[in-house]
Amino acid sequence: MSEKTYVIITFDDGHESIYNTALPIMQEFGIRATNVINTGAIGVQAEMTWSQVEELEFEHGWETAGHTLHHITLTNTPLDLVEQEIYQDWLNLKEHGLSHTTFALPSGKAAQEHYDIILQYYQNVRTSSNCLTYSPLDRTDLGYYVYLSEYTSENVKSRILQAVQNKESLVIIGFHRIVDTVDDYPCNCKPNDFYDIMEFINDNELEVVTIKEACEMYSE
Repeated sequence: MSEKTYVIITFDDGHESIYNTALPIMQEFGIRATNVINTGAIGVQAEMTWSQVEELEFEHGWETAGHTLHHITLTNTPLDLVEQEIYQDWLNLKEHGLSHTTFALPSGKAAQEHYDIILQYYQNVRTSSNCLTYSPLDRTDLGYYVYLSEYTSENVKSRILQAVQNKESLVIIGFHRIVDTVDDYPCNCKPNDFYDIMEFINDNELEVVTIKEACEMYSE
């Protein structure tokens, strides 16, 4: 069991606020993230562009992770289409020279037949369970604590403190959109709350790594 707790920040689904709002805040504190994207939606409506995704990795040291082309729910989709969505998403990352070792389950759902496909292309799989994580990691069953619209920064700070007190090897905190708007989207985080979380991580001298880095450090 590690005596040090690493923090991982992830962003799902490629919303433009990740680049426009979250990035400047994280730069202030020297914090990086794992960027979970659906490559079929890049540049569409309020999504990030390829140049922004590439900048996050090549200039700012972020990891990029797969999430299927169009954020399909694996368990509701024919298996041949699941394989196409997973493979093409992975290939798009690879062809752009981006990281392509981590996959996050869309909606956190998958059966063994889906894992059989995923693990042909990816080594790390993030699920959606808020579990305690110790070394050595099962890199195909990584959980995370997702920020919900009704939360404040105190919820996340409490989860991080819990991880430190429990001497967890790592804790993954997941965000989607960093926006002030209040709407029916379930996973909005207000910029002020996001800033407070990043400041808390910095003030407590916690080290932030990517999923890929954590798996390389802690896996058997």
